[in-house]
Amino acid sequence: MAAQIPPVPLPVPGSPRRRPTKAAELLARQIEAEIAQQGWPVGALLGTEPELLRRYGVSRPVFREAVRLLEHHMVAESRRGAGGGLRVTAPDASAVADAAAISLDFRGVRVSQLFAARALLGRRCVERVAERADPAGRERLADLARQLSGLEGVALFDHAHDLEGLVADLTGDPVLGLFVEVLLHLADRHLPLVEHRPRYVADVERMRRAQLRILDATRKGRVEEAADRMERWLQAAASTYRRWLREGAVPAPGTVALDPVRSPAAPDGPSAAPRRATGSGGQRTGRRKETVS
Repeated sequence: MAAQIPPVPLPVPGSPRRRPTKAAELLARQIEAEIAQQGWPVGALLGTEPELLRRYGVSRPVFREAVRLLEHHMVAESRRGAGGGLRVTAPDASAVADAAAISLDFRGVRVSQLFAARALLGRRCVERVAERADPAGRERLADLARQLSGLEGVALFDHAHDLEGLVADLTGDPVLGLFVEVLLHLADRHLPLVEHRPRYVADVERMRRAQLRILDATRKGRVEEAADRMERWLQAAASTYRRWLREGAVPAPGTVALDPVRSPAAPDGPSAAPRRATGSGGQRTGRRKETVS
């Protein structure tokens, strides 16, 4: 028999922390609070619709709207039939990151802003991993180095951001990991379109060489070298990415704005820095936010 989560008293509307919201939003937040208090037991049955209507004392339309919110936020899902009811689900961090990336994309994030944030977080992640990685973590770094070394041509684009994703994961810090994931989802949306990638193989090959140096320094615990190489790589990546933008090779070229002043390419020499690609990215219509050619 599926475990059931006991009810927690519904919060009083009009709490001083935030203004009152409509009943469905309050109910959805309350159900999420119950789930969190129970340690987020994925698969646990919260109850059937009739049971939950009695428990919370709300109308069916309010309850069903709350369920839609919970499903949208990947907190719980409603199942019909025998054994059905409202059950706890596991939120997908990648969906959250993709939504945040779309929001940043819509706001016309600048190249300098995107790469400055990636450099800040990338440096912090690689420092922590170089200092603290255990043997299993160092083996994962070595595995990625072997994988990158075996790739050729346009296949490199599909792994252009694997380094940043891996070092973020190896920190064991879920906050750092989520922030990096958001930035990499945004970067994934702006890799060159598939038809343009053969023109830019030299760029990703330079990027691969820089990433292999970063992986080697990180795996061997050379903290400052790894951090400096990560920072220089992302500076060079920003320059390459600006060129991709100017040449119209990336999807939705008007949504990530060029900057009035371009940073010089760094000596370690790679390209526009991304992780695992999710495809050609979503096209957006709207005004062009490019500020310089």
